[in-house]
Amino acid sequence: MLSTLKDTYNRLNDELYLKLGTKQTLEGKVKSTKARLEAIKIETENLTKASIFLQTLSDTTRHQIIDRISSIVTDALQKIKDPDLEFKMILSTERNQMDVKFVVVNNKTQQEYDILNSCGGSIADIVTFPLKVALLLKWEPTLSRVLILDESFKFVSVADQEALGEFVRQISEKLNLQTILVTHSPTLTSKAHKIFEVIQEKRVSKVEEKSA
Repeated sequence: MLSTLKDTYNRLNDELYLKLGTKQTLEGKVKSTKARLEAIKIETENLTKASIFLQTLSDTTRHQIIDRISSIVTDALQKIKDPDLEFKMILSTERNQMDVKFVVVNNKTQQEYDILNSCGGSIADIVTFPLKVALLLKWEPTLSRVLILDESFKFVSVADQEALGEFVRQISEKLNLQTILVTHSPTLTSKAHKIFEVIQEKRVSKVEEKSA
């Protein structure tokens, strides 16, 4: 009798831990999915803003801006992800309304990527950064070009972060752009000119400058 109860207890205990493990896994997936959905929302807003902005321009100016934006985004994709990738902005008119389609194509395989969902979201993270840069260059005078990025690259793989950090640094220097990047990635911070670490002690945040 005692042996049977012990076996039953052990079995139920094992089932409990199994279910707790499953629960934690599901909670992690829910958290990750919510974060991705929020990122997609932000990235969709950025793409929509770019589309609306282009619709306000004259034909000549529009094509000039498209060429410049496409060049900057393509440069980012090729340096960070794959030298065969190209970013394209395709204009079309339906019912007297202009529409802009954003496309990433592999020129070698002719594969077309879904910007928002491809490569675990890293394509969208890479594309929206140079898009923001290009629009900032158009809208803001030289002396006030400051770009704040809050965990903008959290879906970029560790393997791509080295090239990404280098690209962010190079384009910031080249365009005289001050980029403030909030990140937990030591790979990205290693490329910064200055590093500030925020530490919370007893619910008080302290900022310390670290050596770059």
